[in-house]
Amino acid sequence: MNSEDPGDVRHVQLQQMQEALFNLRDGLMNLSLSLRELSFASDLEGQRQANDHTEELLQRLRGTCP
Repeated sequence: MNSEDPGDVRHVQLQQMQEALFNLRDGLMNLSLSLRELSFASDLEGQRQANDHTEELLQRLRGTCP
């Protein structure tokens, strides 16, 4: 017989999902910083493209981009 309460299992799954989302957000922010550093080292057009891509990724993460 399963001794785990379904509410406890859902709570653990929710915590795991939140942790995964926070890790994803942190990874995207690190990627953003890396892209910006790279663009500063190269040119202004590269900086603009990095910023555009970063904003697009963050909008997709937030669910505001189609």
